[in-house]
Amino acid sequence: MKYIETKRCRNIRRVLIAMFVVCGYMLSTTFAYAEINEEWVSMTALNLAFGSMGADHPVYKNTFFGLMYIVIPLIGFFFMFFDHKSNLKNLVGIVCGIVGCAALALPLGASEALYIGIGAVVSMVLYIVITTLSAISIFMKIEDDHKKEAETADSGKRLPNH
Repeated sequence: MKYIETKRCRNIRRVLIAMFVVCGYMLSTTFAYAEINEEWVSMTALNLAFGSMGADHPVYKNTFFGLMYIVIPLIGFFFMFFDHKSNLKNLVGIVCGIVGCAALALPLGASEALYIGIGAVVSMVLYIVITTLSAISIFMKIEDDHKKEAETADSGKRLPNH
């Protein structure tokens, strides 16, 4: 039985695609603020990933977290964009949301040298919404599958009226 995406599942998937795009954009604008040489500098995920802040402090050259901020929205976007039939996109959405929130909270909470920026706040809120919508979408797809099975079972059992 081929799964045909319903209108409500398609709408939620499109909203999730847009949210992953906004998360990627927000993290590439203002992720955090840092004080370098007694001057406040706006940091982005790209600055962290490639260590282009020009400071020797290890917080400013955290390539692992910088790459996570770039890769997590990309993974979520591509799964949501290309997966129309399975529930894998929703599981990836939940995992991306949880890992994204943790990745944002860990370096910002552990470092006294970084101050949270508006991009990180908006992205964290969006990751929470993404996780919630992905969980809702899982149950919507399961419900649609059960409705379709019930319809096919009922159509085979009906007796013709005389």
